Amino acid sequence: MPDQPLPTAPIPTPETLGLGTAGPDACRDLGDVRRAIDRIDETIVGLLGLRLGYVLAAARFKPDAASIPAPERVAAMLPERRRWAERHGLNPDFVVPLFSQIIQWFIQQQVAHWTRARAGAQPDARPDALPDAPPAPSSRA
Repeated sequence: MPDQPLPTAPIPTPETLGLGTAGPDACRDLGDVRRAIDRIDETIVGLLGLRLGYVLAAARFKPDAASIPAPERVAAMLPERRRWAERHGLNPDFVVPLFSQIIQWFIQQQVAHWTRARAGAQPDARPDALPDAPPAPSSRA
């Protein structure tokens, strides 16, 4: 079945994230702001984990490791992420390179998963290592 576009994704709201505020302007102090940012970041990380599950599932449908990078798919994805950034008031010059890095890391994970599965090893559902991952920043908002 050919790829069909999905409807616009629902954007989480402060209420759906359990932030207990009506939004950034309703924060009473820096603690409220930091708790909200932490919850949002945890949600982003959880969504990246969910994305990884789908990326690894896609390996089942790839005939060989060479088919995994799919440069034509990446070329189609990045302009769409640019449009999403613009729609949500974000600078596409930040969002597009961010997604390019995300996509490349997930491709590495899928190649490793595909290779392990074809070698007869039990593929990891969640790889332990984060190859080429930059150190996490230590500053807060």
